[in-house]
Amino acid sequence: MKLRLLPLALLAAPLSAQSAAPPLPVELQAGLRCAALFSLVAADQARGAPGASEWPPLAQRGREFFVRVSARAMDAGKLDRAALQARMQTEVSALRANDRRAALKAPCLAMLDANLPKSGGQHP
Repeated sequence: MKLRLLPLALLAAPLSAQSAAPPLPVELQAGLRCAALFSLVAADQARGAPGASEWPPLAQRGREFFVRVSARAMDAGKLDRAALQARMQTEVSALRANDRRAALKAPCLAMLDANLPKSGGQHP
């Protein structure tokens, strides 16, 4: 019986870490959502998934955006790595459960361009 409870405790740990953290400003919440989206799309691009080529290349700029927004979220929310990871897992799960990639594409790419301007025709 104890062995069956252990996985439930492991699943609950990220949720408790997330709920204990202070709320983030709306723009950082949106940034984390976009960072999660960019990581999913970059992974799709790396494996040549259908539709991934409709996005600009995100391996480098998406990763840099992810790092920057994660650092800001950790500072603003006083998050440790585990709490940040829990928030990112929540965002990725929500994106996978209700695929909103198309709806988030324009606002997230605008946020990416505002934070990391394109250099030398990196993407169309």
